[in-house]
Amino acid sequence: MDVYDISDDLIKKLNDWKLIGIISGKFNELKENYSKVNFVEHALIDFKYMEKIFLNVTLRENKCNKRSVEFRMLGNEQFSLKNRKYFQALELYNKSICYAEPNSENLSIGYANRSAVFFEWKRYRECLANIELARKANYPERLRHKLDKRERDCQQLVQQQPPDIVPYGFKLNFDAHPQVPFIANCLEMRETPDEGRFIVTTQDLVVGDVVAAEEPFCSSLLAPMRYIRCATCKEERYLTLIPCDSCCSVMFCSEECKQRANSTFHKYECPIIDLLHRMFNKIHCIALRTTLSALDLYGSIEELMAYCEQPENQHKCVFDLDYTHLTPQEHYRAIHGLVTNQQLRSVSDLFQRSVVCAVLKHFIMEYTPLKDYLGGEEGRNFFTDLLFRHLQTSPSNMHGIDLVEQANETKDDQSHSSGAYAFLSLLNHSCAPNTLRIYEGVKGYLFVLRPIKAGDVLYDNYGAHFAVFSKKQRHETLSMQYRFTCKCEACELDYLTYKNLPFKASVPLVTNDTDLKLLGAYNYDFALTNYQKYCDFLTQYAADFPCAQISSAEECLKMALHIMVDAVPLKAKM
Repeated sequence: MDVYDISDDLIKKLNDWKLIGIISGKFNELKENYSKVNFVEHALIDFKYMEKIFLNVTLRENKCNKRSVEFRMLGNEQFSLKNRKYFQALELYNKSICYAEPNSENLSIGYANRSAVFFEWKRYRECLANIELARKANYPERLRHKLDKRERDCQQLVQQQPPDIVPYGFKLNFDAHPQVPFIANCLEMRETPDEGRFIVTTQDLVVGDVVAAEEPFCSSLLAPMRYIRCATCKEERYLTLIPCDSCCSVMFCSEECKQRANSTFHKYECPIIDLLHRMFNKIHCIALRTTLSALDLYGSIEELMAYCEQPENQHKCVFDLDYTHLTPQEHYRAIHGLVTNQQLRSVSDLFQRSVVCAVLKHFIMEYTPLKDYLGGEEGRNFFTDLLFRHLQTSPSNMHGIDLVEQANETKDDQSHSSGAYAFLSLLNHSCAPNTLRIYEGVKGYLFVLRPIKAGDVLYDNYGAHFAVFSKKQRHETLSMQYRFTCKCEACELDYLTYKNLPFKASVPLVTNDTDLKLLGAYNYDFALTNYQKYCDFLTQYAADFPCAQISSAEECLKMALHIMVDAVPLKAKM
């Protein structure tokens, strides 16, 4: 059961009872968004949906030594000589660590078992770090001889461990923008009634140019990554992750990240963390995280209310701000100014979003400290308005933070977080984009993928790429999620998908089996040596786009850039 099941069932019930017309009419008459959400919340309470969710969905799983032992035993089975499935073992050991009750030996044994995985991987530094964690957690005396031997062996071998890859230090290819120093000074924002806001360049750009390097206002870790990455910094540190003291679904890479989370977003999310993971998707969770991050910027809800209600803080974007003297509060102003497109939404769309908002609002206010922070009715209504706003802006403005494509992995396995990016959100879509987003951690780099002439628009891709999906599939996806009919070059000229693209006799092959083999093995030195070759080829033969040779070169360039910024999960490297 997720929140959309609740919405669908409520609408079905209203239809069956012939109440949909009355309810829709009353809903549509309400002017304020918080009134719409409160109206829907009352309906969900009256029809016992909130009670049903409470009875059927765990808000937060409790620490449990029995489950901790079960996960550890499953991990041991995967780690055994028979299986040697070390990644599966590692994730199970992390779950065992999370479920261990405070001050129990299960926590220390989890760390010790994790150290055994790293010893097998020859990652001796991480092995020693976990041995230290096990000792600090009072590793039992009866087992200490095993740990002592592993520690001695590690100390003898640690010098053999090669250094970790240091991501390539990409920098802007142009002088920095005077107001927005993380983008190139050749970029400008334009706006038209048809296109909305969009980005153009005042100078010619060639393939490989870096024109932006943006940190997000905030980011939210996806649920499948909760035993793999730090919930605060999103770094892949599942070699040395430590658990939240209260929940079983969040881990941190350090005490510093743990304290930072507990003093900000996690103090509100922790009491209902498992409900969030089960009932809501990544769009809902980044909307909630954005709202909670905004609350954290101010000493009181009244200060945030006053800030958001000032006319000069409405409808702003990155180009309205001076990032050379930027406060976190000012950073939020550009996120708050992202367009909601509420005037274009149907009653049914707004009703469904109100259901999502109502369920989120109900549980986070009733079962976390948030209600006390918000104070009276005015504060609660303001929070509801703000959450509803970000639930509208998130689907078309927040970005998935992607990793390199991996064989035998689904798309969901190639994203680890969602982020709120004030500049990157201004890029419009094309099914044949001329830019490419690559992430180092959560920092988003914008590379030029196809040459762009001065005066032309920079286009991103929202997931509907012509090489992968047919025109019909792309239009269905874009219409449903982003509410527009795409008229990009790929749609107007009906470009073929990759498997049907022709080879052009006038275009040489710049890639071969060696490229595919070494990039597929995530070879950093090969990527570093060859990425400029792909850039030069794509610039030289841009006029022949699209063809099979160019699409192959684009894919190799994407792989090389991901490898160079180390957007490659440990699982793929081993």
